[in-house]
Amino acid sequence: MSARSPECRQPSTRLLGLDLFRAVAVFGMLVAHVGPSAWTPGEAFGTVHWEWEVFHSRMPAMFAFAAGLSLNLGRSRENGSTQPAAIPTLIRATLLAVCGLLLISLGTPVVVILVSFSVWFVLVLPFRRLGVRALLILTAAWTIAGPALSFLLRQSTALPDDMLSNELVGGDYPALTWMPYVLAGLAVGRLDLSSPQVRLRLAGVGAALMSVGYAVSGFLFADGLTARIMESISPQKGFSVEQQFARMFFGESGVTPTGSWMWLLVPAPHSGSWADVIGCLGVCALTLAVLLPCGDLGRWAGNARCWIKRTVGRLILFVTPLGAMVLSVYAAHIVAMATIHATTGHSFRGAQSEYMLAAFTGGLLVFSWLWMRRFRYGPLEWLLGKATAAIERMGKRVSAGLSRR
Repeated sequence: MSARSPECRQPSTRLLGLDLFRAVAVFGMLVAHVGPSAWTPGEAFGTVHWEWEVFHSRMPAMFAFAAGLSLNLGRSRENGSTQPAAIPTLIRATLLAVCGLLLISLGTPVVVILVSFSVWFVLVLPFRRLGVRALLILTAAWTIAGPALSFLLRQSTALPDDMLSNELVGGDYPALTWMPYVLAGLAVGRLDLSSPQVRLRLAGVGAALMSVGYAVSGFLFADGLTARIMESISPQKGFSVEQQFARMFFGESGVTPTGSWMWLLVPAPHSGSWADVIGCLGVCALTLAVLLPCGDLGRWAGNARCWIKRTVGRLILFVTPLGAMVLSVYAAHIVAMATIHATTGHSFRGAQSEYMLAAFTGGLLVFSWLWMRRFRYGPLEWLLGKATAAIERMGKRVSAGLSRR
């Protein structure tokens, strides 16, 4: 593993804003896994904890969006166009699936997203030759068709409860409703993200999508959509219709309920509805547009005369490693959860305290900062890159030997 001195902690060509974007996604992941609840049941609709709810439902979408961005980091040139290399992407997808299955075997309550990553990487390969405009059109079409097709399949068919069905249609991160984030990330990653004009357009598109996804659906809520949906809910003993609706709304199951097609218009968090997907795409675009210029301020860390600017720059350089080695950080927090449970018996099922969230966040920040001061890549990132290259070389040698014979 290549080491480097503290003076060259960040490559000059790296956009630190991308690392900040992934770091925010990591914090949202920690809120969902080891942080307070976004909603607690009670009378009528219960209590929404907005300071945590904003992280619970949108950060997985940022992970998927970042996955699309990352596909542009290892591109090959064929016929004069840049695109993700197919063979390394397939190898990386397989290794990610293996890593995900190993993390699942630890038995934590976390719904591991790495297997879904591998499925998304494979599904995106047929579209890797498309340009930015074609990718954005495909994203828009998938955003409309995917949730509707998912709803119809689950409503009309008894889907098998297996991994393939869950990854494609009915699980926590089904490709039918999560591929728009990956495709959008792939398209945005091909733009000149260092350009102020591109950042402004990205912010404008993000704000517009959030308005469509959340403001329009909020207007429909006020116009009686909630009451019409509750008419389709079968009453259950011990719960009012309002309480049942709230449990379904904040269920974060990855897919919409199938009792009424109007659920597609509801901005329920982590539901894969039209409103949820469009709104989360807007959050991803706007957040990236805001964090890209923030990342540029990292240059203040070493040569700014004003101590305030130096402090801001150093703070940015302290946070960005969390996003630069996101795969290692993701695996580390699951291993830590399993270790704590095995040694102390503490259960991570259900909401956790703010102190637990602070401990995980602080520990991972320090770990990633210390690691990136010494090494260029995170441990799992380095291992994944080396294993991918080794398997690719082995495949070429085997292919060449078969050809000679």
